[in-house]
Amino acid sequence: MTSRTVNRHTEATRKAIVAAAADLFVQRRSDGFSVQEVADRAGLTHRTIYRYYPTRQELIAATVEQLAPGFGDERFSEVSTMEEWIAGLGRLFTRAEAKFDVIRALLGMALTDDDLQMFGEQLRQRDAHRWDVFRRQFPHLRDDDARITFASLRHLMSSTSYVLLRLRSSLSPVKATQAIQSAASQIVNETARRDRAAKRGRARRR
Repeated sequence: MTSRTVNRHTEATRKAIVAAAADLFVQRRSDGFSVQEVADRAGLTHRTIYRYYPTRQELIAATVEQLAPGFGDERFSEVSTMEEWIAGLGRLFTRAEAKFDVIRALLGMALTDDDLQMFGEQLRQRDAHRWDVFRRQFPHLRDDDARITFASLRHLMSSTSYVLLRLRSSLSPVKATQAIQSAASQIVNETARRDRAAKRGRARRR
């Protein structure tokens, strides 16, 4: 068997596993699924599933990407300022709205057990660029202040926060997006004020 044939077989198996998991999720929504049930649906062994997805969390993460692409949020690799990040939220939340019911159910499944830890790790990996953007824009903040503020902004400007806001309020998609953008802008403006104050304080100490 050539390496190309092996690669095709590997990719086909991965797709079959994720398709089976996605089918089970669509049927059960927040009730989720077991790895054995996915194996049975895909016509594979329990061991084979774990060969491709060593943990249930990884399988769920792949299922999330299959059912709601972009749910983990964009990398925003083109963003160079916090203002550009905030402005881009409309595009992100439009995608979340298109998959609203699926994302709501995915959140329910993730929040029931340790599966949420997997999403947390994925988001940390995706946040490196945005952290760099934040730190370049506010270079004078103390590191603990910067990290707390960034974490707050990161949570606020996520698909998860958007979906939760829509569920808990009577706001339309447009109004919910505007509310999050407004709150994020206020935090950024206050952060800029603190950054300027920190810069002045350092200058006086010299």
